[in-house]
Amino acid sequence: MSEIVRRLHVTPAQIADRPRAFADALVAAKGKHLLVALRGHPDPDGIASAIAQAYVAERLGVGKVTIGYSHELSHRENRALVKLLNIEMTKIKNLKELEKPVDYISFVDSHELDPDLAGAGDVEVLTVVDHHRATVAPKARFVDMRPDVGATATIMTEYIAELTPLDADQEDDRRVATALMHGLATDTDDFTLARAVDFRAAATLSECCDRDLLSDLSRRLIAPSAMDVIARSLATLVVRRNFAMAGVGFVTDADRDTIAQAADFLVRREDIDTCVVYGVVGERHIEGSLRTHSASVDPAAWLEQAFGHDDRGRAFGGGRRDKGGFRIPIGFLGRCADRGQLWTLVENSMRQALLRQLGEEGAPVPIAPPAVTPPASP
Repeated sequence: MSEIVRRLHVTPAQIADRPRAFADALVAAKGKHLLVALRGHPDPDGIASAIAQAYVAERLGVGKVTIGYSHELSHRENRALVKLLNIEMTKIKNLKELEKPVDYISFVDSHELDPDLAGAGDVEVLTVVDHHRATVAPKARFVDMRPDVGATATIMTEYIAELTPLDADQEDDRRVATALMHGLATDTDDFTLARAVDFRAAATLSECCDRDLLSDLSRRLIAPSAMDVIARSLATLVVRRNFAMAGVGFVTDADRDTIAQAADFLVRREDIDTCVVYGVVGERHIEGSLRTHSASVDPAAWLEQAFGHDDRGRAFGGGRRDKGGFRIPIGFLGRCADRGQLWTLVENSMRQALLRQLGEEGAPVPIAPPAVTPPASP
């Protein structure tokens, strides 16, 4: 366990005090404008946690709460969540785009600012609530980071139960409960990775959530684009002992989550316990997903060792018990006009990095046949 994680550990007694400390921090924004900032492409846990914080903040007198994100809602499931629950979210790349100046920022389901959000460097971070591990301790008036919790939605449910209990007779309360239950279920893989604290949170939410709406949200349909990417991953699959890797070529921003879906599919193969699927997303980044059943693989540490850090010391990858993800700028390679040649460079670099992490540096690297050369973006 890293020194940072040790310092962030709190006792049960301290955890019991967290809801009140969270509320005390939010009182500082009374009558002010608070931006609840989501990092990367919003997922159900982050979206649910954001609307839960907005729910609490508004009841504590915060003047205006904006839920902001900088990247596309790239998964059908996430777009459905926002639409069916009528969640107000604002896509922003610069704080100057907002009509009212931001007085404070809060992070949920992350602990640092999205690098693609400009104009926020001088705004005070009020609260940080997350269940991911941190390599650098975040700075804020209030910090609650618990890597041993299955979802940030679990933590937010604890806050709400203590500060502003939900009422099943109120439509807005049912909406918040439904979002939190969906976020909790999604981030714990339908509770297969849930801990006791997650089940307790689910029990609290079950009394208030809209079960019909939750059923609609839980329909995990596979889009045609996802099936196409899964097919590409099968065609380029390389297996080393119980490890698999696959490059899926060029993927649009709107379809980036299909990489994770392909990884979810491949790790189900009976002779594989860890897999990595990667591709070039939006012509600017190499993005990938790791999935594992191995108790000896720590996704965050594994990806950090494989791909290193950026020039600010931040790891390109991160993760939790069974899954992880990474995003690496493609840099000057993006200037290459020949897409086939660009993919060959990416494919070779990725496979060498992954084989090196497996202790097979210098091992032959198969090259994908022309039939699976990445197609042009639609």
